[in-house]
Amino acid sequence: MARLGGERFRESYFTTFWLPRSAKPAHAVEEAVLALWRLAGVRCAGAEWWIGRAYTTRLPIEFHFDHDVKAGSRHPLFSSVFFFNSVRGGHLAVTDARPGREATRLETVKPRRNRYAIFPGDLLHGVLDAHGRTPGRPLPGPRGRLRVTLVVNFWNRRPTDVPTWAESGRYRDLNRTR
Repeated sequence: MARLGGERFRESYFTTFWLPRSAKPAHAVEEAVLALWRLAGVRCAGAEWWIGRAYTTRLPIEFHFDHDVKAGSRHPLFSSVFFFNSVRGGHLAVTDARPGREATRLETVKPRRNRYAIFPGDLLHGVLDAHGRTPGRPLPGPRGRLRVTLVVNFWNRRPTDVPTWAESGRYRDLNRTR
């Protein structure tokens, strides 16, 4: 992850890539995506992945449903988060709410190195801030620790306009040693 430096840091949650079922990995991150795919045991057309990087005092996303942004209400079969590091706060929070229904439960996953969480792709979820609250605005004071994750969504069909890593021209340094 260090190879990424600050490239697309502010857009990291919105810089996604497609890895079709039959593809060979182009770099170590896609090898990790394939390993998580095997671990999840999901049969699907492919995986959408991205590297989430954010300080737990300045989270760029609110609670949301994962969906095909261009195709509206289509959701992944499963969503998942792999934590590269431990941080204070930054818990993954997953509710039982589906589109059109209110939440009655909330479960959290504490960020710990090498922890992997998988959940149905149509559930409302988000990230709690450094104080364990729903983020609204940046917290005052120092920015805290950087939370680094590999997010993988498993789909029956490729999400609209999501490029493969090779098609994107982004994060070229991931392939530096190959």
